[in-house]
Amino acid sequence: MTTPPFDDNPFRSPGYPQPAPMPPVPGQQPIPHWFTTKVKITLVACVVAALGLGALGAMGISWISRSGPPSSGDCLYLSREGAGKLAYHRVGCGETTATYQVENTYRGAIACASGDYVRFRLSSGQTLCLTLNVSTGDCLRDVDDEATIAKVSCADPKATERAEVITGSRDGDSCENADDVLVYYGPPARVVCLTPPGENI
Repeated sequence: MTTPPFDDNPFRSPGYPQPAPMPPVPGQQPIPHWFTTKVKITLVACVVAALGLGALGAMGISWISRSGPPSSGDCLYLSREGAGKLAYHRVGCGETTATYQVENTYRGAIACASGDYVRFRLSSGQTLCLTLNVSTGDCLRDVDDEATIAKVSCADPKATERAEVITGSRDGDSCENADDVLVYYGPPARVVCLTPPGENI
């Protein structure tokens, strides 16, 4: 019996035997069969999940740090809770509701430096020394009530005071025709002059 000649024609009849696979070239690594499409999709999903968890973790740390007690530079407003007790609410310093800024924080029942600071005690025992968070030209209502003081339009009939901020000064006499003068020792040192809203600054 004779062996038929090898034929690499793809259209050969099925009676011919299939050719043997080529042996691997020495020193060449074969392509792993485990790196399938399913494995690729799983790896991509794991990477995306890891990135998502990392982002959530960062947001959680940020939220935790923001949920702690206020620190110097933070802005807030005050409200009156049950039994007339004051509570603070932290907001961005550029917000209209941000009527106060924390200038100093102290551990314990410490008196604020001489000046016109609003002293606020936290339940943790810390003391916050607050300054009026205003810029020259801001108008206010209810300046005598720490819980209801608010920035309003100077055209608002409820506006009672217009602020002028003199930075670098601690001299209350630098305000002219002011209804009230607030001195803050800073840094930065500044004087806030509160004049009637109809007055020109």
